[in-house]
Amino acid sequence: MNNELLHHLEQRINEAVEEIGSLRKRISELEMQNYELSEEKSDIQNTLNQTKEQQSNWESSLSQMLNRLNQMDNKQ
Repeated sequence: MNNELLHHLEQRINEAVEEIGSLRKRISELEMQNYELSEEKSDIQNTLNQTKEQQSNWESSLSQMLNRLNQMDNKQ
């Protein structure tokens, strides 16, 4: 009976060790995926910021042009 119990416990321990190894591998994969997604997010955020700055510059230029046109119209 004791041998059967020990054998059963040994099997359970081996299964637990395998599961821990599998979980560690999955954690490692998820950490790598998280890193890649963080890099991608950073790149997208930089592109968005550049686009916003470009838009702001365009809006400012257009506003300046409209102001000049208005000034010209007022002088006439």
